[in-house]
Amino acid sequence: MRNAPSSRSEDRAILTFLVTQMRKWKKKRSTCEFHDTPMTLLVASFGGACAFITVENTIDDIMESWSHHVNKLLGWQIDMGAICVGTLTFIIFLFILQFLETRSKITAWRSSAPWLPLVGLTAIATPIHIPFYLVATIGGVYCVWAYRRTNGVRQSARLP
Repeated sequence: MRNAPSSRSEDRAILTFLVTQMRKWKKKRSTCEFHDTPMTLLVASFGGACAFITVENTIDDIMESWSHHVNKLLGWQIDMGAICVGTLTFIIFLFILQFLETRSKITAWRSSAPWLPLVGLTAIATPIHIPFYLVATIGGVYCVWAYRRTNGVRQSARLP
């Protein structure tokens, strides 16, 4: 049977050894980094889609309540306004998610700012009738550039 004092000193030595090993393991950086920009954009897109659906579903109730003021709105204006609100919500979600992930407002702004012209495009297309296929084509081409820009900001933030 072991003595109590030597047992405690051995336990302390083992505990100290384990703590130092755990500190070393925490300091090691992973050689395989997770590419999280697509996942962040997907979650932000989900938030934008939820805002779009909410506006589309609640606009009928608003039109019934304020029919004398809202009768002047056409269907395409309502749809484009809902897309504008969804795009703005997407950018807000993207900024918040990037800020929570990187803890840097500058990086979050630099990764979400390239998407702002989409809000401008849909905001202009709300009062002025621009066909949806034209807005979708311009927006789709622009999204490729904005994605590459957002991805580039995230990769430059990771560099040592």
